[in-house]
Amino acid sequence: MSAEPSYKGLFLNPSSVVFVGIPRKSGPGSLNPVDNLRSWGYEGTIHIVHPHVSQIAGVNTLPAVSSLSGSVDLGIIATPRDTIPGIVRECALKGIKAIIVTNQGFAEADSKGKELQQQMLEAASTTGTRILGPNTLGVSSSFDRFTSSFMPLPREEIPIGVVCQSGVFFVGASQLTGGMGIGIDVGNECDISLTDAIEWLGHDDRLKVLAIHAEGISRGKSFVDATAQVSRRIPVIAIKTGRSPMGALAATSHSGSMAGHDRIVGTVMRKSGIIRVEETQDMLDLVRGFLRLPPMKGRRVAVITLTGAGGIILLDTMDLYGLVPAKLDQISLNKVQDLFPPWMTAANPLDIWPALMKNGMKKVYRIALRDVLKNSNVDGVICLALGLDRKQQRYFSSLVEIQNLSLEFSKPVVVWVYGPQAEEVRNQMNQYGRAMTVPSLERGAKVLARMAQYQSWRQKIA
Repeated sequence: MSAEPSYKGLFLNPSSVVFVGIPRKSGPGSLNPVDNLRSWGYEGTIHIVHPHVSQIAGVNTLPAVSSLSGSVDLGIIATPRDTIPGIVRECALKGIKAIIVTNQGFAEADSKGKELQQQMLEAASTTGTRILGPNTLGVSSSFDRFTSSFMPLPREEIPIGVVCQSGVFFVGASQLTGGMGIGIDVGNECDISLTDAIEWLGHDDRLKVLAIHAEGISRGKSFVDATAQVSRRIPVIAIKTGRSPMGALAATSHSGSMAGHDRIVGTVMRKSGIIRVEETQDMLDLVRGFLRLPPMKGRRVAVITLTGAGGIILLDTMDLYGLVPAKLDQISLNKVQDLFPPWMTAANPLDIWPALMKNGMKKVYRIALRDVLKNSNVDGVICLALGLDRKQQRYFSSLVEIQNLSLEFSKPVVVWVYGPQAEEVRNQMNQYGRAMTVPSLERGAKVLARMAQYQSWRQKIA
């Protein structure tokens, strides 16, 4: 079933919602979704159906969905699995066009669960009602102040979209994707699919990057078409789990997904312009990179280092990820060459330690970085910088120069800060400028390589 665009608003920005089956208690530790919704400042109408108590979280309850008066956009159901097909039918007959089923125990569980999942899908289809889930935390839209999650989530109006098949990408968004402005957890995908959710979020102008977690990919052609369209507008970063035989088996029992042949999945993603990652840290790095850095228009990288060993490590890593050392002609390096001792020739990697011992860190870094950023053979730069106490002004001032120059040129600058105060200095640098700090040289090179991959795909389809 194809998802009409009108359903997006019913799920992500409903004017009214009914909860069926939530905790009787509210307040801290109760995991009551009504508490979470109110804490986000939701201004719509909240209904609660509960046959055994008269009030929950200050809202007068109704004995059944059929007791609702007026129209309701969204129903959120969290009752025992045997009751859900009947409640879905009630919602459909009441004119509710969007339903989220949060509970587990359906197609991912056993044959009875598969039968119940099919029954609720049939109950909804007669009226055109759409179902998200089951086995899901639902949706969250910080911009619209709406969340269906029973887990408390931070509300952050940031341009990061998340489409996933596991609630861990909601609850752990800050660690996995750098946060979440809008998210859709498709769960078992009994109706609303991964492809539907990608279409909805991929065309939302409030989002600048889309992170995807998939255990299985259904509707292959639709997936390719949808993600290719979205990738034309914004970067799409995906982690596909269930790659190993044991992982694929676990995916089936987690969300009922068929993981599929991994090589085919990889081909599909490349064709769609999706940037596929295999580690969660890569997803976090790339989301940050695409949001913070200018486009990486090629694969030529200049390295500015304070240590020869660091430069060699980067040359090896760049080769591994398909980056190439930029060719820096001596004319473009004249200014920095004047700062070097006579016995040393400026080259890429540019080891500036001998020059700064005589001329100072701030001056040398400013001249060196400006020279390489101006060079037409350079697509991106990786810098090594010292993380020392702020009192060591001659070192800290070089970091200020890096950030100032990152704003002046439209080329990505990645910085690995090392030393006893590295973490503190990274946090300070991230408060301003456009250069991106990374925890390791390898991760810095990987970010630039994947960004170059995306730019190459966009140029090819253009």
